[in-house]
Amino acid sequence: MLKRLKSVSMMLFLMGASTGAAYAVSNPGITDVKIAQQDGACTGIVKDATGETVIGASVVVKGTTNGTITGIDGDFSLSNVKKGDILQISFVGYITQEVKWNGTPLNIILKDDTQTLEEVVVVGYGTQKKVNLTGAVAMAESDVLEDRPIANLAQGLQGAIPNLNISFANGNPNSSTSINVRGLASLNGGSALILVDGVETNDISLLNPQDIESISVLKDASSAAVYGARAAFGVVLITTKKGKKGEKVTFNYNNNFSWSAPSRMAKGLPADQWLRAMNVESNNTSGTQYWSDELIAAEEERMKDPSLPTAWENTQGNKFTANGEWAYAGNTDWLDVLFNDAAFMQQHNASVRGGSEKTSYYGSVGYKGQDGLLAYGTDHFKRINMSFNFNTQLTNWLEIGLNVKYNRSEANEPNSNFYTSEDPYYEVYRSMPFIPVYLPDGDFAGVAGSNFNFNIAGMLAQAGRTKNVYDDIWYTGSFKLTPFKGLTVRGDYTGNRYFRTTRAHEKTIYQKQPDGTSMSKGDPNGVSLKKYDDTYEALNLWADYKKSFNDKHNLGVMVGYNQESKKTTKLSVSTSNLFDNNFPVTDLASTYNMPSEEATIWAVQGAFFRLNYDYMQKYLLEVNGRYDGSSKYMSGDRWGFFPSVSAGWRISEESFFEPARNIFDNLKVRASYGSLGNQVTDGNFQYLSFLTSESLAYLMNGGIISGLKAPTLASTNITWEKVYTTNIGLDWTMLNGRFTGSFDYYIRDTKGMVVNKTYPAVLGTTGGKENLADMRTKGMELSLTWNDQIKDVAGSPLDYSISIGISDNTSEITKYDNPTLSLDETHYQGKKIGEIWGYVTDGFIKDEAEAQEMANKQAFISTTWKPGDIRYADLNGDGKIDRGNNRVGDSGDKKVIGNTTPRYNFNLNLSGSWKGFDLRLFFQGTMKRDVWLDSPVFWGYKTGIWWANLNDYIIDNSWSETNTNAYYPIPTWSDRSKQTQTKYLQNGAFIRLKDVTLSYTIPKALINKYGIGQLKVFVSGQNLWEATGLYKYLDPDAVGRRDNNGNLKVDDNGSVYPFTRSYSFGINVTF
Repeated sequence: MLKRLKSVSMMLFLMGASTGAAYAVSNPGITDVKIAQQDGACTGIVKDATGETVIGASVVVKGTTNGTITGIDGDFSLSNVKKGDILQISFVGYITQEVKWNGTPLNIILKDDTQTLEEVVVVGYGTQKKVNLTGAVAMAESDVLEDRPIANLAQGLQGAIPNLNISFANGNPNSSTSINVRGLASLNGGSALILVDGVETNDISLLNPQDIESISVLKDASSAAVYGARAAFGVVLITTKKGKKGEKVTFNYNNNFSWSAPSRMAKGLPADQWLRAMNVESNNTSGTQYWSDELIAAEEERMKDPSLPTAWENTQGNKFTANGEWAYAGNTDWLDVLFNDAAFMQQHNASVRGGSEKTSYYGSVGYKGQDGLLAYGTDHFKRINMSFNFNTQLTNWLEIGLNVKYNRSEANEPNSNFYTSEDPYYEVYRSMPFIPVYLPDGDFAGVAGSNFNFNIAGMLAQAGRTKNVYDDIWYTGSFKLTPFKGLTVRGDYTGNRYFRTTRAHEKTIYQKQPDGTSMSKGDPNGVSLKKYDDTYEALNLWADYKKSFNDKHNLGVMVGYNQESKKTTKLSVSTSNLFDNNFPVTDLASTYNMPSEEATIWAVQGAFFRLNYDYMQKYLLEVNGRYDGSSKYMSGDRWGFFPSVSAGWRISEESFFEPARNIFDNLKVRASYGSLGNQVTDGNFQYLSFLTSESLAYLMNGGIISGLKAPTLASTNITWEKVYTTNIGLDWTMLNGRFTGSFDYYIRDTKGMVVNKTYPAVLGTTGGKENLADMRTKGMELSLTWNDQIKDVAGSPLDYSISIGISDNTSEITKYDNPTLSLDETHYQGKKIGEIWGYVTDGFIKDEAEAQEMANKQAFISTTWKPGDIRYADLNGDGKIDRGNNRVGDSGDKKVIGNTTPRYNFNLNLSGSWKGFDLRLFFQGTMKRDVWLDSPVFWGYKTGIWWANLNDYIIDNSWSETNTNAYYPIPTWSDRSKQTQTKYLQNGAFIRLKDVTLSYTIPKALINKYGIGQLKVFVSGQNLWEATGLYKYLDPDAVGRRDNNGNLKVDDNGSVYPFTRSYSFGINVTF
């Protein structure tokens, strides 16, 4: 296969270049092809299995940087080699060989590397050769997680696999994670099925990334069919590390120490500028100013003379706060005050693995300690992981195994929500800069009082704590029977206990007043305690039979049974009026509230099969199916059958393809079609009606009574949503393994989506759903990888790799119960998921005359308009701006102006290795996305003074008589100029440097004498750079989530726990 490539390489070698590589001229001291031994030098020739010499092969003394490359005749000469030294000979497309030098010339024969063709991929209930796959399966190895300061597994996987979509609610280390495969599969939402060593888990944040061996993502119905009703949103198979039989005992320890800082954070305004800006807005809205001239004068005076006190007793009434309270005139940048510049995290992991002739084992312990970003009150997070697995061959036909895991996670945060309506990460945005952090005597200022938003830093520092503790215990026993050749019978039983305890201390805090008294906040105090207990059990039994006939026909049959159940209980208790404000114990309080208890259970049961057939690994066929039952549906509707079929054709194995085999190692086309189910219910017993109570407007015995409402309608006729997927794919390997790639195009039809049924109001009750809606999703995935070697970079070879992944998907409603196509309904037939309906902006209103004209023309929106407000385009030419009858085809001046669906998501992975140095750069991003931000953080002036989020960008770019070319409209509290429209539609496209890691492996010659097998040191950075068209103070991850209807999930209040940039260093050592 390589002969033609060898000829091409020789010509390029003579010109001093090659495809992706530059070759050095062989040692001029070598003039005889037969190779004469020179003093102090090891010499030899490198050939392939056909006898052709290999040009540019790397020859290196193992454990050192002493090396050279072969010349035009495959010859080499390497000085400073001692007898007994081990030489490593490598070349792209060949298996690396190690040879001990005995002092005589060497004749090396390199064998073709068929690793790419032999690569095995984890699939449902087994493994398959990658070249024989007919379904859409993507895989990532553990190296995507190594040497990175990631707080959890999801962070390491984000962007690594095309169409594995991972988004985070916020930057909190314990933030919830949304994972789906290939986009929205149902209007009712849902997440990918995540299996760790074959067992379902819902929270991968508890896993230790260093325990992960590989991740497989099953994307189409064919690959996921054996998981039936739970696989509609894709399947993620996580395999943890295990020992190997015959493997020598090795110990590994690795760590990393990292520091994180908020990304894309706004700077606060000087207090006097903020007060004036607020008054400008207030005057534009109501014709009056809100903040007094006395307060502004006090601010100006103290900004000129910082030695003046920023808090004093108020004797001027509402000119400042209230009489007798503190008057304030500080100058505080609250975003700078609240968040640390660097939050520290450390991770330590230790593992041991090994095996004998009949046994294998792996054990690990991991610890993560992480400080949060809060500078006041502080937040802390901790995770401990312990795992151990053991397998032993009892007889030649029986092997048993044990796998146990313990995961513990703790979060300790201030309970500020007891005092405020929002999380502190939003409250800081609307904090007022004239409030100082401290009083002159060092106590906190502004914790309580009148006519200002409170000192969130002071609240956090004095608040009680919210403590969450998670304990996750797993145990799996397994067996493997091989009664005769070709037949394997496996089984495993898994139990899981998951405990969560939440204790929230509702502590009363105090604001000292000028007269020495105190004003309280958070009264009465108290404590709440919630305990969750999940019990999960799973049983899997399956048999796999493989048989070959005449070395041409290969048959594989797998049948199995699965059952799972989960019981969840929750107990909540709370008390108030603690005896000791600082001692949050439920028994030490005077008032006990009624405890509440909840419990629920679900179970699934299924039988599945897979049939594989191939003819000479050329024509491939696979049939899968699962018969699934769920307790979540009413008897008679609980069972469903979900089959799939897929086929592949390895064109590269055909005789007519022989002329192209010098270029193509493997070329395969494949196609699949199948169905999956989706369990969509409100709770586990939606087929039952339920009663609720309400307070009635009647008095009885001197009190208001409660009564039962009419029961809800039971959804007795709903059943599985069904997801049908058609997938066409192409896989290739070229140029002796240098260039690999795959392409998939798919159409996914979701039929019978469960939606609310509209009933007449006279019925007097709610509830009742049916399988009434359909949706179609179309998408593609492309993955390309180039691996090669530059033969001589400063005397040593440079191995490098370039990987690119691109994915895309769009969804459209193909059936919905909305015959008038009303836009008042959530959906309609023909709707593209993620549509943004809005007006077309037609500039600013220029003067009072035009403002009066707009009072009539734009009266549907508002009857009050000013110069600097927005003028909207009259699309239908009827002389007025409105939304018509608000239905498709009659929407007045509104139209589709964008779509929130992220299009053309991509990743770019660049890596290189040279003289023990390894460099990795990982980029990810989105090429197209529209974002509408109905948020105070974006608008600044919105809703009212108490919700304002001003920063320098908003102040500098708001319309005024002297800034008529501004970006923002005239500052007012009104939403009239903030209607959804084209001008303020954000470009959510971005590219981000997600990871850059530089590591160095210490030469073995320096460490072997200490008993160290490998020692690597590294430095790494996460999220170091991004380029985006998005609003400058908003992180692209903050707009990464979508709700079940495909709409963007941006917090209405505009802010969440900040996303971060991280810097780290660490070591990885193996003994």
